[in-house]
Amino acid sequence: MNKSVVLIPTYNEAASIAALLIELTDIAVDIIVIDDDSPDLTAIIVKNLKMPHVRVIDHGKKGGIGPAYVLAMQESIKRGYKKIATMDADGSHLVSDLSVMLDSSQDADVVMGTRWIPGASVSNWSFGRKRLSKFGTWYARKCLALPYKDLTGGLRVYDRRMLEMIDLDTIKSNGYCFQIEMINRLHLGGAKIKEVPIHFIERHGGVSKMSRSIVIEAFIRVSIWGFQRLIGINADKLHYVK
Repeated sequence: MNKSVVLIPTYNEAASIAALLIELTDIAVDIIVIDDDSPDLTAIIVKNLKMPHVRVIDHGKKGGIGPAYVLAMQESIKRGYKKIATMDADGSHLVSDLSVMLDSSQDADVVMGTRWIPGASVSNWSFGRKRLSKFGTWYARKCLALPYKDLTGGLRVYDRRMLEMIDLDTIKSNGYCFQIEMINRLHLGGAKIKEVPIHFIERHGGVSKMSRSIVIEAFIRVSIWGFQRLIGINADKLHYVK
């Protein structure tokens, strides 16, 4: 067993998952694929690769990345991995960036792959998608008083000890709001968080999971958390920390 594990949630990612898993063999990590009963048989493709360091969790009906990540994080904690990374399945995150982040994680509790800082780049996104992503981070930063430049990105490395500190069972966010909630909780818990520039490339195959409901969920939840912060409800009362 390797000391680090990469968690990859999937739903209809047959077009990209095999190439990603093969590329990940370049670094010393185990992999957990969490599949939401993909109709395109993503999970079957992964199992047929017969990679000894890759495990598939059949998560059942489509529930989104939030519940998938929570389940896999809890499993990774039980298995004793030191570093727990998260990564998209569609090829938008580079294995080379993940490798740099794992190296950087030795002196940090959380390493965030960040798209909106010097040294980073975003390819094949429309102006509208860039504006939506930047606005989402700007709004969350203002509501939650967070200093980080990219709160919705999915390429991250967490130290197991920090995930053990928060109550994962109480996380109910889905979609990109899950990424915001995780950083907010860890920030309030005193985690040392580092941002590293990454090179984000929009998917070439499959279908984007972005939807209006994902945007609305994030806006509503972040607004509620921001109001709670303003009226002085602390992290313990919100069950952010154990």
